[in-house]
Amino acid sequence: FYAMTFIEKTCSVDFVQTRNIIAVALLIGTPLFIYFGWLSDRIGRKMIMMVGMLMAVLLYRPIYKKMFTLADTSQQQEITELKRIDKSHELSADGDSVVTTTITQFYGDENQVKQTMTMLTPKAGTDKLPKIENRKEVVLGTTAFWSMTGLVLIQLVLVTMVYGPIAAFLVELFPTRIRYTSMSLPYHIGNGIFGGLTPFLATMLYESSKTESNPGGDPFAGLWYPIIVAALSFIIGMIFLSNRKIAEVVD
Repeated sequence: FYAMTFIEKTCSVDFVQTRNIIAVALLIGTPLFIYFGWLSDRIGRKMIMMVGMLMAVLLYRPIYKKMFTLADTSQQQEITELKRIDKSHELSADGDSVVTTTITQFYGDENQVKQTMTMLTPKAGTDKLPKIENRKEVVLGTTAFWSMTGLVLIQLVLVTMVYGPIAAFLVELFPTRIRYTSMSLPYHIGNGIFGGLTPFLATMLYESSKTESNPGGDPFAGLWYPIIVAALSFIIGMIFLSNRKIAEVVD
């Protein structure tokens, strides 16, 4: 979900294309939950999860910088002769005049940028105010689309490395007499508090990165929160957890 929000909001990629990127990555990567669960039965849970978290710490920022670059047309060569301007005029159900102007720019790597301005002029005799809305959408070319999908898929692989073994891992940590309470409490604290606060804290980090010299802020500042959590989990896991296999279940 962080990836989806980043692609749509920060990179301004088209709404439908963003969903297609996420859907294709999920379709390809979901079987890996089963694979890493199966693998953990044979070589142990700990190292698979630790490797997944360590790779997340090392790869998150490079991945998101590459995602941002794929959708950033400011450094790409525009094909000016293909530039298109479409303008339409209609009356709304209330009789308001609506003029929509869409400027489509084309770039050498097949990316497109659609900048749409909608100007609403209220019907005479009403107390409504004129309104102008601007929207920018990036439509990725074929190469950029599949590159973006691959970068999301890499993140999904890291998720499956942790979540594939984790259900069995949590069950095996505690004896049956206290198992449900022992695994339920930390699991829901982890998901509810650490996971639930991710949008708020990531946004807060981004907003705090805005300065007078950089009013746009650092688009990657929010990544520090999941990176720090993954790093702490890796350190704690390497020190305190054992690499228990399926034959070593605690009863």
